[in-house]
Amino acid sequence: MNRTAHSSSEVLPSYDIAVAVVQDWLTDYISRPNNSIGRTGPVCPFVSPSRRAGSLEIVVRPVGPDPDLAHVTDLLWAGLDEFHHVEWKGSNPALRSLIVVLPDLDEAACQLLDDAHHAVKPIAVRRGMMLGQFHPRCAEPATRNADFPVSRSPVPLVAIRSMALHDVLFLHQQQGWFAEYRRLFGSHYERGKKAIEPLFAELFHKACAEYGVVR
Repeated sequence: MNRTAHSSSEVLPSYDIAVAVVQDWLTDYISRPNNSIGRTGPVCPFVSPSRRAGSLEIVVRPVGPDPDLAHVTDLLWAGLDEFHHVEWKGSNPALRSLIVVLPDLDEAACQLLDDAHHAVKPIAVRRGMMLGQFHPRCAEPATRNADFPVSRSPVPLVAIRSMALHDVLFLHQQQGWFAEYRRLFGSHYERGKKAIEPLFAELFHKACAEYGVVR
């Protein structure tokens, strides 16, 4: 038997079960405070407003019995495209989130999701979008606590949304990513603008200095 993915309908979660598991995870973990993330407030402060606005959509995309990197990468590409075709119920574009669930991707094969995320993220950023992978073994740390693997989920999934002001936390490390962030949000850091969270401003100005950005 192939051990990299569930190959029996008996172990493949149904659509309803997969969605219910993710909904519970969003409620019980993502939308609640966690002392390990290094700040106050829920793990993701945008999920609850997004759900209240009807702007969080969940789709289930099985990977099949013999997944490989190319196929998982294609599913992520498809998710980026699908984001723009969703008939969003909420009127605020900033709250729109698409969660793509890969319910039959075996825990032992989750490295495929990490690798696919690595491949797709640069293009997502160039489109002004963010792409985050979550799975039971995800090692991605919290931005304020490098010892806490914040992106753990009961089933493998990817969260897709438009880039937001706080994404300097994730995009300051690479010049190309930061350039796209600065194009979209650089005006928020101009003098006289409404106060920015100090950590955001610190990372923004540090990146500007590192990449030789004249302001």
